[in-house]
Amino acid sequence: MGKPILGYWDLRGRAESIRYVLHYKKVDFEDKRYPMDPEGFQQWQKDKFSLGCDFPNLPYYIDGDIKLTQSIAIMRYLGNKLGLEGKTDEEKRRVLVAEQQSVDFRDKLRSYVVGNEYEITGKEEFLKGVQPVFQLWEKFLGDRKFLAGGDVTYVDFLVLENLDYYRLFHETILDDYPSVKAYFSRMRNLPELQEYRKSPVRRAWPLFGPMAKFGGGGDPPKHL
Repeated sequence: MGKPILGYWDLRGRAESIRYVLHYKKVDFEDKRYPMDPEGFQQWQKDKFSLGCDFPNLPYYIDGDIKLTQSIAIMRYLGNKLGLEGKTDEEKRRVLVAEQQSVDFRDKLRSYVVGNEYEITGKEEFLKGVQPVFQLWEKFLGDRKFLAGGDVTYVDFLVLENLDYYRLFHETILDDYPSVKAYFSRMRNLPELQEYRKSPVRRAWPLFGPMAKFGGGGDPPKHL
């Protein structure tokens, strides 16, 4: 059986957390990236209905006979397979809650930079509006090392990406939340991720597709 394949556009988007999980657990996989250009789009259209996925989409993950789409479904599958879903019932509950919260957290920023709100609502007003969410993450973490407790789970990689997006959007956004800031640094500096993070294969920018008014291309922030 060949090695697993993760397919996605050549950007971070909804696949970077999955890539982090795979590198963290040292899974030998094919990181198939479709360029964000007409040729890449044409290649994806060619592959789209020939892979055998129930709901063809990006990202997709193929592991032998298992063919998955939807980023959260892929993360849950890997969490289960690789032992990253929490050990106790309490940890597993925390993982599920943090998973769904991470989706809302990410989409709040994405909808702002992709939609009309970017022109209507000023950056300072947006940042003020997300402060209560950061306060909840600060409380949820408390003195825990990771979101579920003392061990890394798959949801940590989702939140790592989310926090980095917000940090890139506003460099000092984590400064008022010491537990979150320490957690972000802890995750970002996991030894298992460093080879990939320094690899030329990894693209730190862009974050989103070209429709995004921030993170969709152009020059990255200096604090990338």
